[in-house]
Amino acid sequence: MTSRRAPWAVSAAVLVLSACGGGEGAPAGDAPASSPATAGETTIAPGGESGSGTMADLEFEDQTGAGDRVVVATVNAPGGGFVVVSADGEVLGATSVQVGTTPDVEVELDPALTADTDLTVILYADTDADGEFDPEVDEPVPAPVDATDDEAVDASEPLQEDAAYTVG
Repeated sequence: MTSRRAPWAVSAAVLVLSACGGGEGAPAGDAPASSPATAGETTIAPGGESGSGTMADLEFEDQTGAGDRVVVATVNAPGGGFVVVSADGEVLGATSVQVGTTPDVEVELDPALTADTDLTVILYADTDADGEFDPEVDEPVPAPVDATDDEAVDASEPLQEDAAYTVG
């Protein structure tokens, strides 16, 4: 028994193979060799995803101290950026973080706290890649979206954690 292929099947196979890049380098849509995604610079992917494989996350716990610094227990950063501490909308301190997981990130506060305060920590991307935190330019990293989480966060919400700080 002889089998015949329909002419459209051969055309479809050629179309699929040509869409795979035709064997000449990376498929269309991959980042060029000198793009921020391959040069170790900060990039923000839509929907809270990251190009580095690290899912953005913060672990910030209640703490007690002299009021001049706080410690963020764990920072998972998909790109280089900043951990920013604020209270009542006022930035009290920021420190840079590298791509990946960093434990015990210390942030100096200026001005130092003199009373018990509720603090917020937000992870920012170094949007302009200048190594300096600028709230007018640098953008908050969006909270990751987990399709399995019943309390899924909107992708437009920044990744942030709140904690109580006790001076003492």
